[in-house]
Formats: sequence, structure tokens, C-alpha cells
Amino acid sequence: MIISIGLQCTNYIYKKNFKPSYFLPFDLMFATPSFVFDMLELLLKKNMDIELLVREHFFYCKKRANMNGSIWPAKAEHYYTSDEGFALYNEKYNVIFPHDENNDESVDKYIRRFTRLKDIILNTQECLFFTYTSQSSLEDGNFTIDGNNVVCDVYNSLSKIYDLIGKFRNNYKMVVFDTINEEPLHLLNENIIYCKLKRCNYLNDLIPQMNKYKYLFE
Repeated sequence: MIISIGLQCTNYIYKKNFKPSYFLPFDLMFATPSFVFDMLELLLKKNMDIELLVREHFFYCKKRANMNGSIWPAKAEHYYTSDEGFALYNEKYNVIFPHDENNDESVDKYIRRFTRLKDIILNTQECLFFTYTSQSSLEDGNFTIDGNNVVCDVYNSLSKIYDLIGKFRNNYKMVVFDTINEEPLHLLNENIIYCKLKRCNYLNDLIPQMNKYKYLFE
């Protein structure tokens, strides 16, 4: 089973190529590695009540944001805060929800997804593949908010996620698809599978490159 841990929707699109999958919390949003680690730590290590986790941390969206560029996909991953924005912005963690409304229906949806994720991590017997895909580039494909880069300390955060999952199960792997390739590779846990991709400026252009690594999930 493939479990997306960010950065954007690419992993969800990718995992549908294998077999139908459950919706999980980080599938359809812009989630930085540090954010994912913080949420998993609250869920697993601190065993926080899931409704509290969702309302006060994960889906704590008091602002909105729009994309820069009037024609999709121009600068599709560059966001700026705006009261008229279509996307929800969690300022506490610098993450974006482009497919949700700020209502109880969305809260309930994410409560279900976190409940499902926790059950999968703690109880499923099959091998879990935690996948992370970087920005498609540092140009148009970069994820920014108000002109600021919000994706940083990637390898350290991914290694922390890997170690955290290891406290709760043995049967798992982590696969990292990376176009950026700017951090020293020694910062990444040696057990994490690293796949170097070419920069391409748009997330959908990542899929053909990722398809070359399908054998990793067999």
C-alpha cells in the first residue's frame, strides 16, 4: 500500500496507477515534510485525540490563498494570501488545502482519514510504502507562499518520519522522488530509497519519470 507524505497531489495520482487506494490525510494538499512529521508525531507518539489534531493543527485554516498566474498551470504552485483566495491556508504550519472548504464536513473527512491512517500504520500486515515527491522545480514548479520558500530541511524531516514509523512497525519502506537534489544526501537516512528525477516545472510532468520506478512497489 502506498501512503503519500507530500509534497503535493502527485503521489495520489501516482498510486492510483497501481490499484484503488484509500484516501489519506496528505493525498490532496501541499504538505511540507516538517508538517507531515509534526502531524504523525501528534497522531502516533503523542496519541492526540484525532478531532483535536485536525481542528487545532492539521486543518487550522484561518486564511485563504490564491495561485500566482492567471492561466493554469502558470506558476501553479506559487500561492499568495488573499481574502478572496480559493485555497485554504494553514498559517501555523505553512501548508495549503486547494480542494477543501472550511466547514465541519471537511473536518469530519479528515478525522476519518487520520483514523484510517493510524489503523493502517498500527494494524495492517502488508508492506507500506511511504512516498514523498519534491517540487517539480525551483522555478514555476516551486511551492511558495507570498514569495517565500516553505519547503526546507527536507532530508532531515523525512529521516525523522522514517524513524518515527519504525517505532510502530517493521514492515515498511520509504521512497523519495527528488528533482531538487540540493541537500547533502548523507542527511537522508540510508534506508530510504532515493530516486533522482529531472526538473520539469509542472507536477504532472513528474509522473512519466516516476513510472520508471514502479518496480520498487512490486
